[in-house]
Amino acid sequence: MTGHVLYGVWLDWGLLYVGQTGQSERRLRDLAVGESHHLANTFPPEIWHRVVVVAWPRLPEAGPLTGVLDPREVSLALEHRLQSWLKPLANASRRTSDGRWRPVDWSRSKSVGARIAPQVDKLFEAVQEVWGEASQTEVGTVTDVYSVAFPAQLLPD
Repeated sequence: MTGHVLYGVWLDWGLLYVGQTGQSERRLRDLAVGESHHLANTFPPEIWHRVVVVAWPRLPEAGPLTGVLDPREVSLALEHRLQSWLKPLANASRRTSDGRWRPVDWSRSKSVGARIAPQVDKLFEAVQEVWGEASQTEVGTVTDVYSVAFPAQLLPD
């Protein structure tokens, strides 16, 4: 996959993290080794159950947004919508300045993604459908729009 994508990482017991990137060819390679990403440093890839990647610009519903909205902002909006819909564990809390944790309230967010989110309704519905299909896949799969990997199957016995 290249360009803008959404991705999710599951542990055996559920969805851990949802993210987005505009540089999937670099970011997804680095994701598992912890370079430029905190996830692998906190939850090592050896315990990841499933990784789903969705290339949202390849969906037909992305077409009408081309030239209207910045792809980076669309990616952030879709990430915001996925996180608020699925509430993945690692995205659900933030550190406060005093070192404590507070729950994330996606409905009160003033982020770029939250501000753009209402403009991507049709695309988000398509992403939800693809995400649901990909997250239920039981074997490593690559299609034009998504890929699913099971890291444990890639490790030597």
